[in-house]
Amino acid sequence: MTKTLHKIALGCLAVAYTVIAQAQCPDITCTPHVTDTNDVGMCDAVVTFFDPVGIDTCAPVASQTFSYTGTEQTFTVPAGVTSITVDAYGAQGGSNSPSTNVNFGGYVQADIAVTPGSTIYVYVGEQPTGLPGGFNGGGNGETAGAGGGGASDIRIGGNTYAERVVVAGGAGGGGLWSGQEVHGGEGGGLIGGPGYRTSTVNPGGDPGTQTLSGNGTCVSLNNPAVSGGFGVGGGPSGCGCEGYGGGGGWYGGAGSGNCRGGGGGSSYTDPAATNVTHTQGVRTGNGEVTISWVGAGGVMTQIAGLASGSTFPVGVTTNTFVFTSGGVDDTCSFNVTVLDLEAPVVTCPMNVTDCEGATIITAATSTDNCIGDSIVYTLSGATTASNVFDLSTVTFNAGTTTVTTVALDAAGNSDSCSFEVVMNALPTVSLASFSVDTLCVSYAPIALPTGTPTSGTYTGTGISGTDFDPLITGVGTYYITYTYTDSLGCVNSDSSAIVVDGCAGIDENNALTSAKVYPNPTTNVITIDLGNHKGSVDYSLVSLEGKVIEKVYNVSTSEIVLDLSQELAGVYLLRIDDNTSFKITKVVKQ
Repeated sequence: MTKTLHKIALGCLAVAYTVIAQAQCPDITCTPHVTDTNDVGMCDAVVTFFDPVGIDTCAPVASQTFSYTGTEQTFTVPAGVTSITVDAYGAQGGSNSPSTNVNFGGYVQADIAVTPGSTIYVYVGEQPTGLPGGFNGGGNGETAGAGGGGASDIRIGGNTYAERVVVAGGAGGGGLWSGQEVHGGEGGGLIGGPGYRTSTVNPGGDPGTQTLSGNGTCVSLNNPAVSGGFGVGGGPSGCGCEGYGGGGGWYGGAGSGNCRGGGGGSSYTDPAATNVTHTQGVRTGNGEVTISWVGAGGVMTQIAGLASGSTFPVGVTTNTFVFTSGGVDDTCSFNVTVLDLEAPVVTCPMNVTDCEGATIITAATSTDNCIGDSIVYTLSGATTASNVFDLSTVTFNAGTTTVTTVALDAAGNSDSCSFEVVMNALPTVSLASFSVDTLCVSYAPIALPTGTPTSGTYTGTGISGTDFDPLITGVGTYYITYTYTDSLGCVNSDSSAIVVDGCAGIDENNALTSAKVYPNPTTNVITIDLGNHKGSVDYSLVSLEGKVIEKVYNVSTSEIVLDLSQELAGVYLLRIDDNTSFKITKVVKQ
């Protein structure tokens, strides 16, 4: 209890008063942290748990007492109650004596952990009044002997003997035979009491223990024919004299004939029980069970997180609960952690074969139960590429490169695959630069060099087939490109410079200087006017590709007419030669 002193100033008067704080009656017991793994193929998991338990410690102790009814009874654990105290009494054994017998039932007290809202099954033992054994495990008597007393117990999770968590043993049957006291064994204790007549030197039925029932008497001593079993006492049959039944218990006591008492049944508590007390031989009459608990009260509310049975995402979700009683709150939190243990699946592209240089490679793909995984490439072999995700424009050197692909998700799970990039080397192309400077007197075309490679395609000004004719080009520098494609489809090219200088394409003879060609350009015919030239000439008209259109020798007229109407539009070379000099003129056909 907390006291707080406050002062309030009223004008010149200061008033002091004391506030007594309310005791912290609500008490919440939090759920332990929960860890689960993702559901298959999902980035989450359905998780169930028990909500925290609240109790109002200021509430009074409540109890419920169960008396013998001869049937199963039930108790529902109140909301907020997680522990109960059980006081259980086994029944007294039966007796055919008008005097008081000492065959009393056992007593057990224990604290048992329970779940709010769950059902507890209650069985209360009976003291028999005749031969039949008492309800809940008492063994039958015989002739004029009495039956054994029934055990009292509570059962959690089911209503079979195996679900008993607290058992108070019943006593064995006893009475009077020929004026001699026949004592039934006391019920209770981890080992029940033995039966006997007058004194223990005349033994009767053995008691039940935690693991078995002893033997009884039937014509002979220590006879297993009348032993008890799990939960039930033994009973004599055809044993002669008067027979007395064993008491019920965890293991029932043995019955006994030949005028000796039956054994008592043993008590039992679940190993998880606390504050346990066992007392033997304290109950007269029928048994009894009392269940006590501290009143719960209050209201439990979840104010953060997700409810039990919800789908929780991968990661940590904090659940917060508040228990309210009497206007006072108590709050607790616990975490639900869902682990992602599912690895991504990465799929590599097919192996790639290409020519050396920039190559487009299809990126690997991956799937994962959670979005956000990344792909990392590790490259080995001959390569100039970086270890990066984007391989769309990577340059690979000639050779084989193994690309190992790893898909890694945010939780550290991974998958990998590999593929190969095979780069074929480009063919070798090498053309030397050379110069022609005496071609003005050489009429034969000059072939370009051959060698490695020996086949391919030439392109460039002045090319005719695989030859270069400087007379077509005139003075200048020309670049001839040689392109080669090998058997694998890889292409390479190189350019070689050809320098044409000197008098190539220039007329050195004044005798043909006055020769004219017109109209030029033309659409049909051209006229060659030789002017004042004396003697005969030869002339030829060829295309730039080297095709001979017309070639005539020993023409002695001063004018020559050529019909180009059947030729394609383009540039043609007209050469006039009188065996001592020549003149080359370009003719354009439109």
